[in-house]
Amino acid sequence: MKNNNDLLRLRERQPLYIQAIDALTQMIETGQLKPGAQLPPENELAAKLDISRSTLREALRHLETLGLISRRQGVGTFVSIPTGPGFFGGLERLEPFRYLARVANKKHSLVQKKVEMVKASRKLAAVMGAMPGIELVRVQTIEAIDGIPCVYFDDYFINTRGLAEKLTSYDDSVLVYMFKSSETPLTHTRSEIYAIEAPEDVASQLDIPVGKPVFHMEETYFSSMGEIIGVGLSYFVTDRFRFYVTRRAVRPTI
Repeated sequence: MKNNNDLLRLRERQPLYIQAIDALTQMIETGQLKPGAQLPPENELAAKLDISRSTLREALRHLETLGLISRRQGVGTFVSIPTGPGFFGGLERLEPFRYLARVANKKHSLVQKKVEMVKASRKLAAVMGAMPGIELVRVQTIEAIDGIPCVYFDDYFINTRGLAEKLTSYDDSVLVYMFKSSETPLTHTRSEIYAIEAPEDVASQLDIPVGKPVFHMEETYFSSMGEIIGVGLSYFVTDRFRFYVTRRAVRPTI
């Protein structure tokens, strides 16, 4: 495992335009640059990021391709204003759905939250390294943007020290609880994502036709010690939410 110094050295070796993309994306995602806001003049922004104007322009071209900014000839560069119910988020960041909505200036609401105890199926037990039939906490949530259901989360956790009761009374997202309040905090996941046709149960949860394409994500949740603490099955309506991936250049070693 890489230590902090290794990670810092890796970051220092990244091209400057990639570092600029990361910095500007973080400013947008944290609300320092709000939707519709005009970016500072290029010379001022380049000085703030300690890069050349040509490097800044390359970073801005990438951000425009991602749809995070729009450039108006002779006027300036602006943070994009999301339109319609759809918006997008990066696959690299593990954060609650409502945080993504807030950054996109969308109205988020929780349509449904259901917590119950279930017996682990053979498949779930195998993934979690547990015995089939062990009791798991199942948390089903449906979240909406501007009143339209966008995602259905179906999460399973090992029931440690009254987790079911704690999650039932917790008024924030399951992820926030697992980040901050859990005795075995969630730090990272291993995820697979692919498109499927919505089965009947998923379609009914999201109020969409059976067979409509959805993004299906299967995640295994890990603690900082590498222990498996849960499994998540998520379903995103494709015309209401999109994922993007920022791919960074890696210099060949041979």
